Amino acid sequence: MPDQIVKDKTGQELGRIRELEFGKLEAYDRLGTALATYDPRTDKTYDRLGLEIGQGNQLTWVISQSPQI
Repeated sequence: MPDQIVKDKTGQELGRIRELEFGKLEAYDRLGTALATYDPRTDKTYDRLGLEIGQGNQLTWVISQSPQI
């Protein structure tokens, strides 16, 4: 699956969501820094340190909250 590009309301790229093995998804900011991972087996989103952010896929929210340089 190709990367899903997340854009702001003006069309500027904020980041990307990439599919990993076992259906996991990982969010990256527009510079390519990993931000968070969603695991569909647990239905939870984890930050880059492995700490739980919340229930369900919250990757788009994580990207939108990351500092934009």
